Amino acid sequence: MDLAARTIRGVGWSGISQAVRLLSHFVIIAILCRLLSPDDFGLLAMVLVFTNFTMIFCDLGLKAALIQRKELTEEHLSSIFWINVLTGFLLASLLVILAPAISNFYDKSILRSIVTALALTFFISSFGIVHSALFAKKLNFKSLAVVKISAVLISGIVAIILAFLGFGIWSLVWQQIVLSLATVILLWNLSHWKPKFLFKWQRVKKLFGFGLNLTGFNFVNYFNRNFDNLIVGKFLGSIPLGFYNLAYQTLLFPLTNISQVVGQVMFPNFSIIQSDKDKLRYSYIKTTRYIAAVTFPLMIALLVTAPQFIRVIFGSQWERSIFLIQAFTITGLIQSIGTLNGTIYQSQGRTDIQFRVGIIFAVITAFFFIVGLRWNIEGVAVAYVIVGLLLMYPSFAIPFKLINLKFSYFAKQFKLIFLAAAGMGGVIFMTSIFMENVLKMGDLIILISVVAVGAISYISFLFMLDKCLCCGIFRFFKQLKSSL
Repeated sequence: MDLAARTIRGVGWSGISQAVRLLSHFVIIAILCRLLSPDDFGLLAMVLVFTNFTMIFCDLGLKAALIQRKELTEEHLSSIFWINVLTGFLLASLLVILAPAISNFYDKSILRSIVTALALTFFISSFGIVHSALFAKKLNFKSLAVVKISAVLISGIVAIILAFLGFGIWSLVWQQIVLSLATVILLWNLSHWKPKFLFKWQRVKKLFGFGLNLTGFNFVNYFNRNFDNLIVGKFLGSIPLGFYNLAYQTLLFPLTNISQVVGQVMFPNFSIIQSDKDKLRYSYIKTTRYIAAVTFPLMIALLVTAPQFIRVIFGSQWERSIFLIQAFTITGLIQSIGTLNGTIYQSQGRTDIQFRVGIIFAVITAFFFIVGLRWNIEGVAVAYVIVGLLLMYPSFAIPFKLINLKFSYFAKQFKLIFLAAAGMGGVIFMTSIFMENVLKMGDLIILISVVAVGAISYISFLFMLDKCLCCGIFRFFKQLKSSL
């Protein structure tokens, strides 16, 4: 099977995985939102600011280094495996030590035991890092799909049962622990590789330069993406953070499961063709256009239907999240097509530039969040949109220099897709207004009807405006069907 076919197959299985996980996630969260309170989700969000940050250091960037490197030996794999296990143990221990300080930071005594429990996930996850990297390097995303879907379903069922039994916040804690444990167990069962008791520093030290720069970028990028949660939880409390986090996750999850999943497949692909700039540029633009064809209408539809979406899916008690979601969808349009920018840096071996750019962006973003905090969570959301628009050009132009791609040429590739999505937005807006004010329909009927009308109108607009893209997507799915 050639590279193109393997890539299409990888995208296909990743897409299946993410589609199932997306559906499962919303069903699980919708059920949990009705069994638990905003305070429960806010408490977990407080802790995840620190635990997710610590997760950055679990693999020290060595997972990506394994994928990027063309030739690997058993000494590379086993040595990195034991480094990851040691790192996982040290990070778990560190988090347990810091649990009292985190609890005091938020002035919430319950957080101490929650942080201590979640520390276990770092040690557990460290056992599956190399296995996951090997599946990705070989573009074997079918196995990864089985692992991720199964782990999400198992952990979600456990959380729902515990929430129904009255465990409150601890149902969410156990969801995280079971997710890590199930993922590692399934990775080991599906993988043919098992670590050996050997360690060769000479084999891995060259990978550390790549890995540490990437870890440095992930460090500042995490700060960039979670500083808002940190200051909202600290200065506004757990309940406002619960509303803010639900809105952010509602935006982030589709982007993660549509855009970033493609990035996971394209990173090993770009690494293979890293020396062929023309081929890499073509592949990057083509892939990003396919992403935009899905995420643009999704973001605009969410902007228009946010009131009905929140009330139907999560309940009327979450209505404060409506404005937040609508604000986030604006910057979500930009973020969705910028997902592959990191793969450009990494495939070209320039994680050092990625690290330095990340530091500058993080400082600017933090400043805007602090200013926005004055107007509560709504002000922070608006600040998120403003800084996203200001940093849009440099976030694309800098990595584009590595592959000789002009931003103006790149931007033109999305004009017709945006017009089709905007046209759809106008249609569903008028439809929802008519159904609500004239026909006096309920939220559920409006949401179902608008989704159907939106899908039909978007496909129609896109076909009229960009027939070539539609044909390309059709060919892609035809190849996808034959490759699965």
